[in-house]
Amino acid sequence: MSISGGFGQAPNEGDSLSIDTTFFEMDTADTPSFESIDLSFDEMGEGFDMPSGGVVYGQKASTSFWDSYIADPMRLEVKYEIAYKVAKPDRIMNNRTSFRVEYSKFLFNKVTLQVDARVFAFLKNDHRTRNTTVWLNDSPSEAEISFAGRARDAYLQTSFNKTSIKVGYQTLSWGESEFATVTDEISPLDYREPLTLNIDELRLCQFMFTVDQYSSFGKWSTFFTPDPRFNQHPKKGTGYYYAPFGEGINYHIEGSDRNLFEYGVRWKKTFGKSDIGVMAARLVNNEYTMRMDTVETITQRALPYFVSGITFNRAINNFLIKGEVAIKSPKAYNNASFQVVKKNALDASLGVDYSLTNTFKLSMEAVNYHVIDWDEDILGVPENNYMLLFVMGKQLMKNDLSISWVTMYNGPYTSFFNLLTTSYNLNDQATVYFDVLVPISDEVKSGFYRYRDQKQVGLRFQYQF
Repeated sequence: MSISGGFGQAPNEGDSLSIDTTFFEMDTADTPSFESIDLSFDEMGEGFDMPSGGVVYGQKASTSFWDSYIADPMRLEVKYEIAYKVAKPDRIMNNRTSFRVEYSKFLFNKVTLQVDARVFAFLKNDHRTRNTTVWLNDSPSEAEISFAGRARDAYLQTSFNKTSIKVGYQTLSWGESEFATVTDEISPLDYREPLTLNIDELRLCQFMFTVDQYSSFGKWSTFFTPDPRFNQHPKKGTGYYYAPFGEGINYHIEGSDRNLFEYGVRWKKTFGKSDIGVMAARLVNNEYTMRMDTVETITQRALPYFVSGITFNRAINNFLIKGEVAIKSPKAYNNASFQVVKKNALDASLGVDYSLTNTFKLSMEAVNYHVIDWDEDILGVPENNYMLLFVMGKQLMKNDLSISWVTMYNGPYTSFFNLLTTSYNLNDQATVYFDVLVPISDEVKSGFYRYRDQKQVGLRFQYQF
């Protein structure tokens, strides 16, 4: 099972909550590769040129093409997960396997190739599976299976002096909040799994040019996206599909006479136990702006907007205080006639992490999304859309067992999300996860209302090698 909670903003129709699970699942780290061993001794050194463990001192140890270019730079992961919806009507929601490849290789002494991609197989009863015709020995048979793939990163990186340049498909996160998208709206999200736990699993890569410059007066970061992508939503026939305007609606994407590329810059500086960041960007809204032309036709259009914001962190003993604020103009909303209304928005978050011990951590965060000059004609969006979050994480048994609890309150249309996640490391390669998700929502106007019966338990098994 995976919870999503993620768009950061407590959603309206079509949005969902994403929760970055710091305690739930650690990202796989890059594994260094050792391409050769070059050991030498002084001419008079005892044992010079004598074999030891297969290495002849004074000579370069040879490595095969397989070890140098495939085995050493690559890390693989196989995962199986199953999730069961216990509320009526009960059913299996997830029954799937996935295969992940991470590859990092330094090439030609100049550039590094980074790849992180995953392939999914949705098995019988999974909410995203499809009936597929399989031909075997020229005879057809029906199989309940479907496939999907997603790349998180696939780029080339080079560095010189104190400058790093990346070109290719990337995800980019500039925010400080683990739960909210205040300044962090660069990468679109994949909502086809609206209850996915890790926000990193929701991010969609885009083709980007990014540059990081390190200097004595701070770190400068810039990006350019020539062809931005948009959020993905559940498709018809899947378990989370939702048609807000009913069936039979024709959607038409309208061309834009404006350039739709994105660009931005951020400056970040550390001062002792504090840091501050200032960013500005020209983005394209990750959601299409929608306008109803007829009762059966809705026109979708890409809308550029500008965002500027400030982020900060401050460490005080065992406390970490963090926050961010951003103004966005203009953001698009709809009125009662389902025509586009443009308003500016002011979003902010403030959070506190408290580490009682090295293995016990508490976090609290408050988030608010404010529409400037809001009026009652704006459809489905309150003037202030806010949420409060509480997270508790505990590690036991020499950090092999992790337990975390997340509770989120969303207003003004009251709803709660509760999530219990446990993980246990069987060994260095194998990990078992167990999740319990309990959403509570009785407010029809809440964007979470359609998930009110998605009370689930889930089990995942992960093996890395």
